Amino acid sequence: GFIDYNDSSSSVSLLTDTWTDVPNDGAGPFSNSTYKPNPVTDVMDTSTGYLDFSDLTLGSEIYVRNDFSVNPTTNNALLEVSYVLGQGASEYRLLFWSERLDNGSGIDYQRVITFPIYMGDTNTQGGVGKLQVKLSTPGTLNNNGSYISIKLR
Repeated sequence: GFIDYNDSSSSVSLLTDTWTDVPNDGAGPFSNSTYKPNPVTDVMDTSTGYLDFSDLTLGSEIYVRNDFSVNPTTNNALLEVSYVLGQGASEYRLLFWSERLDNGSGIDYQRVITFPIYMGDTNTQGGVGKLQVKLSTPGTLNNNGSYISIKLR
């Protein structure tokens, strides 16, 4: 099954070289939870935009397709995208996208990126998934949303 969380929040300001959480309120017009698998109720905390793995068993997998736009204030800005997983002192960052935005400044660069996450241990399963972006210059981010395919064990 799947759940599609479309975001309706406003632009997020990105500070130079600072990891920033990507919000997702799940209130966008194309949000869809009709096809989620039983017994899953949600896989995102829409108050934070963090992935919530509490309904997933060990051995389960999700594939997250994130759709967002970044608008840098200068050309050749470096965009990096990661998930922070795990909990407490055992948190870990998985960098899964990095590129130079070299078509100009002050324009939107839409990116649609898919990333798998599996529940291989209780550290990951008991934590959250924080989608974060970092830009080498100031800019803004608009999140369209996240489609999440769910494969239960």
